[in-house]
Amino acid sequence: MTAPTTAFIVAMLEPVTASLFGVLLLGNHLGLVQLHGMVLILSTVMLLSVKQLDKCV
Repeated sequence: MTAPTTAFIVAMLEPVTASLFGVLLLGNHLGLVQLHGMVLILSTVMLLSVKQLDKCV
């Protein structure tokens, strides 16, 4: 079974991966707002991952 924190992290990454696939496969273009949003999401996911690892150790 998947832990709630892990499921939350995976759910947060879905829009980022969808945007990247759109750029790579469909040739979509991302604006500055979208890029800042992706950086914000990835930063949050990394912060949550580090906190989850610290809690396990």
